[in-house]
Amino acid sequence: MGFLKRLFGQKESSHKYKLPEGWTETKISDDNFITHIPQEQLDKWKVEKWRKDKVNDLLNDDGFHIKQDFRAGTIYFVDKVKLCEIYYELSGVSQFDILVFFDNLEEWSLPSKIKMTELEMKEIREKLIIWLSKENIKSDL
Repeated sequence: MGFLKRLFGQKESSHKYKLPEGWTETKISDDNFITHIPQEQLDKWKVEKWRKDKVNDLLNDDGFHIKQDFRAGTIYFVDKVKLCEIYYELSGVSQFDILVFFDNLEEWSLPSKIKMTELEMKEIREKLIIWLSKENIKSDL
């Protein structure tokens, strides 16, 4: 929130804003804050995103599925009944189409949150590289 205040020229002492119910904020320096969003709100956003991306339909089709949302998106990987989410952004440079945040991948999202093994992550990365190449998507992986 401190960034937004600086962006819009608001000073901490002259403007007090109200956080949504349940959110908390911790001041870490004069103009930097950490905002905590309750897990139930994060879970609600995730369910809404899955509904929009029709994740239920993806669960019947093993492999990679890309869903874009403005300048960002998700590459879903389905392996039998398990699903994981790999986030990406559109690239601002001509050498890449997308920037893939593979290093953030740590767990399966469905059927429940389960930590991935190093071997699973390695295999998914190798399959993703092949899939991106077949789809003719240039990525910074």
